[in-house]
Amino acid sequence: MYVAIEGIDTCGKSTQIELLKACYPDATFTKEPGGSALGEQIRNLILYPSHNAPLDSRAELFLFLADRAQHYHEVLSHHRHTQTLVISDRSLVSGIAYAKDVDKEWNLALNIFALREMLPDLVVILKLDRDTLCDRMRQKSHDHIESRGIDYMLTIQDQFISIVQMMKVKFVVLDAKQSQEVILERICAEIGNLM
Repeated sequence: MYVAIEGIDTCGKSTQIELLKACYPDATFTKEPGGSALGEQIRNLILYPSHNAPLDSRAELFLFLADRAQHYHEVLSHHRHTQTLVISDRSLVSGIAYAKDVDKEWNLALNIFALREMLPDLVVILKLDRDTLCDRMRQKSHDHIESRGIDYMLTIQDQFISIVQMMKVKFVVLDAKQSQEVILERICAEIGNLM
């Protein structure tokens, strides 16, 4: 079973991934971008560009797709026909949501191609309100994508829901302001319902 944890930066994805590791010690944990050796290099290219020119939106899209294809090859494909639980910090949902000026349906088709049609069995979306996002963003330094601002981040958050609806996969939206323990309990319950 393939589970993706989604949400904008500071929503608590990384915290939940760490808590889930204790709940599911036999699961495979991964991330996008950066779940493969090549993906880690691509992640750094996207988040911390070393050049002054802004990254072209299509170049950024194809970098994400290259990471996704390699991630499938190195990680996801090995679990495609097994009972192993795979939990990923982000997925194609983020790849589509963060793509600038790209038609969503066309982008979804490209992502499905890169993933050899392997979609998550469950997408968990951790959702933040504006005030909480503002508070959390003030407490950290920003990478290339986060520097696009609060309004951009909230627009991306709205995209997550429309994308999973378009994908027709099972998903749940959780209030990311809740305690870590409450969120973890909800995620585990959703995973349990699929096992």
